[in-house]
Amino acid sequence: MSEKASHLRGSSIVDRLVQHVGNTARWLCVGLVLLQFAVVLARYIFDAGSVMAQEAILYLFGTMFMLSIADALAAGRHVRVDMIYHGLSERWKRRIDAVGVIVFLLPLCSFMAYTSWGYVAASWAAREGSREAAGLPGVFLFKTIILISLALLILQALAILVRCLTGKRHD
Repeated sequence: MSEKASHLRGSSIVDRLVQHVGNTARWLCVGLVLLQFAVVLARYIFDAGSVMAQEAILYLFGTMFMLSIADALAAGRHVRVDMIYHGLSERWKRRIDAVGVIVFLLPLCSFMAYTSWGYVAASWAAREGSREAAGLPGVFLFKTIILISLALLILQALAILVRCLTGKRHD
């Protein structure tokens, strides 16, 4: 197998992983809606509330959002200033995508991973739970999603960069 084919195969593995995680994140939305419905029902019909359920809604939303970022990038659903881009040739689109990944996306993700590492590590060291007495335990697990999301985003950015450099732009 040629080196180019090997790189493309690697990027397709990343694409499948990111798509699988994105699909899982979509299903979290169903859980989020059902849980929110249950909280509203409990509050207005049974006059009962749950701090744990309210925190679960918050963390489910954050998890869903964070795990969807790389999938949005892979599918081309990210924000792009498209005034000029749409009229360019495929070659120029690949060049712009490559520069965007190298100059903006990878440095930003690397910086965010570097600065988040201590935050997540401190949370794990303390086995952080909710600040509320009746809140969720295991908040440190939710904070780990930050690093997982950034890792997926970096992998997807590298897969896109490989395709740009090999002439296989992917939206």
